Amino acid sequence: MSNISAGFVLFRLGERTFATPLDEVREIVRLQGLERLPGTTPPLAGVIVLRGMPLPVLDVRAAGAPDNSGDILVIDSGADTVGVAVDEVSAVLHPDELPAADAAPKALPGYVVGVHTYRGGPVLLVDLQALLDTTAVGWQESLLTSQT
Repeated sequence: MSNISAGFVLFRLGERTFATPLDEVREIVRLQGLERLPGTTPPLAGVIVLRGMPLPVLDVRAAGAPDNSGDILVIDSGADTVGVAVDEVSAVLHPDELPAADAAPKALPGYVVGVHTYRGGPVLLVDLQALLDTTAVGWQESLLTSQT
């Protein structure tokens, strides 16, 4: 993950605010029209149709989050494009709006790569791929099995 960013996407999971570099997010869309697929298991929540193409959606939100509520961070993951369901995207910030991050304390999960302060509160800077690897264990395999 580069320290130089085009900006940041602020998003919420539960009560916690996170940020990820804007250049890691292809686009942001509303979570609407999620279709569950028979035979799929979490973390694969289902698919939405985005500009005529199916987009697999991985859900990293707390259990019990409504299916069609929230936002999706669309990211490129290897050869695939996937959506990551979050509770809410709260802002897209210019790099200057989120001052340089302090190094993440070692006690925090490995997906946290820095800690910023925004509007008086902590914002955890995350690596989205590592967040998926930690919170949605088996996400890559679930995508592969849904395609067979």
